[in-house]
Amino acid sequence: MNETPGEGHRGTEGFRLDVLLSALPTPNGAVPLALLDDPDRTPAAGSHGREPTGALVAACLRGGLGLATDAPDLHVPLAPEWSASLDRDGTFTVRSPLDPPGRPFCRAENVAAPPGWAERAAVLGYLMVLAGTIGVADGRGDFEDRLRGAAAEGTLAAGIVPYRPGS
Repeated sequence: MNETPGEGHRGTEGFRLDVLLSALPTPNGAVPLALLDDPDRTPAAGSHGREPTGALVAACLRGGLGLATDAPDLHVPLAPEWSASLDRDGTFTVRSPLDPPGRPFCRAENVAAPPGWAERAAVLGYLMVLAGTIGVADGRGDFEDRLRGAAAEGTLAAGIVPYRPGS
């Protein structure tokens, strides 16, 4: 797993994002993975600390992503109305169906992809997006445990998103 997240980015909802591109090994080959992390644990507007859902997950759910569930394997819903791309210059963009014109859900620069990531995403035509407060900048360590924990707590937004190769 590539352990260097892309440079921080302000999402359309005002939270800061760290972006990490990785791959999830499966019996049929690796699935490209994009991890969107809210390192500041920004609360959802109007939650006043009552709900565990942060602003990032709330924005993802409003846009049509689902919640990943851990039962016992990670289950991720399809999100065909979203899209993602990675340009040659390392700009990673995620678009939701609710984005204002010219303002994508996420655009992060200088995002490093593992070797073959973009090619595999282009061949498959999709990637998996996982979003929440998952600590991508904390290093790999117990990363998979953190993802499963967030899924079990209902605080991990997820979707299988169409991939469009960038320019």
